[in-house]
Amino acid sequence: HTASYRNISSGINAEYGVAAVAIVNFDLELGQSIEHIEPPDFPLTEQERLNICYLAFPDSNSGCSGDTCYHFRIRKEYTVAKQRDDICSRDSHFYYGYVFFRQLKGEHFKRGYFQKSFVLLTRKPYINLYNNIVQVIAPQFFESGKVAIEVALHNFTCWEPIEPGKSYQVPLLGQVLSFHIPSVKDKTQSKVKEFPGHVMAPKPVVLRSIMEHEVYNTLRPLLPHLGILWELVLLSEPIVVFGPSPSATSSLVQTLISLIAPLRFANDYRPYFTIHDSEFQEFTSKTHAPSRIVLGVTNPYFNKALQHWPNVIILDTDPTKTLKILNPKEHSSSSLRGKPGFYTRYKPFLSKDKNVKKLLRGDRQRPAEVENIMLRRYLTELTHTLMIPLEQFISSLMPLHKQLNPFRQPPLLQQFQQETFIQSLNDSSVKMNSELKGLRGNWKDLYRKFIKSPNFEMWFQSKRTEANQRLELLHIEQLCEADIYSWKADKHEVEIVDMLLWIRDRYDALGRLGTHCELQEHLRHHLVSLMEVVPTDMQATIRPAFTL
Repeated sequence: HTASYRNISSGINAEYGVAAVAIVNFDLELGQSIEHIEPPDFPLTEQERLNICYLAFPDSNSGCSGDTCYHFRIRKEYTVAKQRDDICSRDSHFYYGYVFFRQLKGEHFKRGYFQKSFVLLTRKPYINLYNNIVQVIAPQFFESGKVAIEVALHNFTCWEPIEPGKSYQVPLLGQVLSFHIPSVKDKTQSKVKEFPGHVMAPKPVVLRSIMEHEVYNTLRPLLPHLGILWELVLLSEPIVVFGPSPSATSSLVQTLISLIAPLRFANDYRPYFTIHDSEFQEFTSKTHAPSRIVLGVTNPYFNKALQHWPNVIILDTDPTKTLKILNPKEHSSSSLRGKPGFYTRYKPFLSKDKNVKKLLRGDRQRPAEVENIMLRRYLTELTHTLMIPLEQFISSLMPLHKQLNPFRQPPLLQQFQQETFIQSLNDSSVKMNSELKGLRGNWKDLYRKFIKSPNFEMWFQSKRTEANQRLELLHIEQLCEADIYSWKADKHEVEIVDMLLWIRDRYDALGRLGTHCELQEHLRHHLVSLMEVVPTDMQATIRPAFTL
C-alpha cells in the first residue's frame, strides 16, 4: 500500500495535491500525537508535526462534541529548493489540512472520552473537494480502521489527471464524486456535467465547485457590511475572526479571501489558528503593526492578545444573527469572549451599494444554491468594475507593433505610472459603470491604496509577465518571417555568428512559451541558411552548438 501511495506522489499528487493522511490521537496524559501517517516516510519537521497535532483538535473551550469538520493552513518549514515568490508558487509554501474530529463520551473510554482526528494533508486549496473527500473517508476509517485509508489511496491512483474545463466522476470507497475543474473560460458558476446513470451505480455526490462552499450562509451575519469587507480584503488589511468553533472560523476566513475573486488573494491567511502555533508570537506581537493576514481563532486568550488589531469579527453562537459595527474601544477583555460584533474604525471609500439591499431582502424561500450564485455573481461584478479600467490601462502600455524589430531585442511592457493611470480615470468608463451598479464614492483614492497592496502587486506581476511573453512571441514570429537571405548578403562574419546566437536564443525561448513547432521549424531553416555563409573552417567548430 505504501507503493500505491508513492504512485500518487509521483502522478496524481501533482494534479490533485494530495500529500498525506494523518491520524492524530489525544491522550489526557500524553497530549496530542500522530499515531499513524501515510506514507510512513512522509517528510515533516518536528515543528510541522507539532503544529498539525494542535490544529487537528478544536480548542478545549470550543465545546465541540460528536463530529466536527474544518480546515487549516500551515507554512512549510523546509522546501527542497527555493521557490519563486509569484502567483504560481505561493501555494507551494503551505500545507492545507482537512480535519474530521470525533469526540465521544462513554464510561468504557479511558477517562470517559474518545478524541481522535482524521487529517488529510494537501498542497492545493481545493476546499470543497477535499472537505467532501474527508467526509467520505473519515467515517469509514472510524468504523473499519486503516483499511479504509488504504482503499481510498488506491482509489486516488485511478483518478484521471486534472484538465481545466472538464467534468469528472471519480470512485471513492464505494461512492462517486462528481465535480468540474474550472478554466479561465468558465462563468462564475459552472454547471456540472450530468453523466448517464446506471441502475446499479451509486448516486454521485455532486460538487458545484471544487473551491467554494455556501458563501451566503457564511456571510449572512455580515451581509450589511459586505462593501466594507470587500474593501478590507482588497486592500490587504489585517482581519481576525473570533468564532465559537474551528468550523465557523475556517468557513468565514475562506469566504473572506474569496470576496475579491476572480482577483487572487495575495496575502497569508489561516482559517484556524491556535496559541500553540510556532508563528503565534509573530502574529500577536504589539511591537509592530499587525501582519497583512486574515486569521481565524477560537481560544478566548486571543480576545486580549489581538485587541490591537484594527478589524475584529466576533461571531455569535447564533449564525443567523446580524452583527453590528462596533467601536474597537468597546472590544475589551471584560468579557471572556467579547461581545459579538464587527469591530472596526475603517472608513470605506465607496458608499453602500443599493444592490446589496436586494440580497438582504431576498426571498427567504429561495434555495441556498440560488442565494450563493446571486451573491457570488454580485461580488464578481464588483471586482470586475474595479479591474476593467486597470485592464484597459495595461493594454495602453503595450508597445506598438511597428516598434518590433526582428533583429533587435523585443520591447517590454512600459512602466506602470500610478498618477498617469489615476488621470486616465477621467476618460474611462469606471464612473459610468460604477454608477449603473449603484456604486459611488472616492474611486481614485481607493485605486491609490489598492495599487500599493500585495493584491495589486501580484496581479500586475502576472499581467506584466503575460504581456512580455506575448511581445516575445510576436517578436519571434517576425523573426521567422524575416528575409534572412537578403539580410546576410552584406554581413561580416562576426555579424553572422551573432545572428546565429540570437536565433538559437529565440529557439530556446520558444520552449518557455509553449509548443510552437511551426515557428521552431522556421528558426531551424534560418540557422541552416546562415551556416552556409560561415567559413568552412569555422563551421566544424560551431556547428554542434547550432544543430537542433
